[in-house]
Amino acid sequence: MKTSLVAKLSFLILALATKAQLGTSESEPILDVYGNKVESNLEYKLLEVKNGTSGGFSIHGGTNGECPLDVVQLSSPTERDHYVRLLPFDNSTVVRESTDLNLIEPVWTVGNYNASLGKWFLTTGGIVGHPGAKTLLNWFKLKKVSVSIYNLVHCPSVCDSCVKLCNKVGIFYVDGVRRLVLVRDDDQPLRLVLFPAPNPSRSSM
Repeated sequence: MKTSLVAKLSFLILALATKAQLGTSESEPILDVYGNKVESNLEYKLLEVKNGTSGGFSIHGGTNGECPLDVVQLSSPTERDHYVRLLPFDNSTVVRESTDLNLIEPVWTVGNYNASLGKWFLTTGGIVGHPGAKTLLNWFKLKKVSVSIYNLVHCPSVCDSCVKLCNKVGIFYVDGVRRLVLVRDDDQPLRLVLFPAPNPSRSSM
């Protein structure tokens, strides 16, 4: 009996220790500008943290003047921008740091490499969910810079065996338009904050 009790206690201690380790390894939740947890069923406006003024993000004709539409940064806060939903790969309600997610506005994706400009542009036309090799370019992450400030990153973890890009997102000017592209760390990646939509039922335009 004594041996059995010791064995049970040892099992409980091991279980509690394992649970504690799992809890500490879980990524921290993304926070909006008010310090609230970002949720996948709400909409948010992404804004760059910088000196001076710039607008939010919207979509614009591609670099060839046609579809797919590129994701762009507006030049002024007064221009009409878009709200987005952030949907984690596991459909969890709370959005966490460094977790693969879709940005839905429509769905952002990394377009084909533009050889003439030497850039990977962010475009639209991705699909929601279905994590794996076929959707690799549709996944993004938010990585913490400081409290409530994040880099947007394309470095998908949804396919361990896949050859993939791993870059932060920044701005590249084409025809006077601030288009979102993949950049290196020394190319001044975007530093973003998230503003919740004033009305959760509002639909993205």
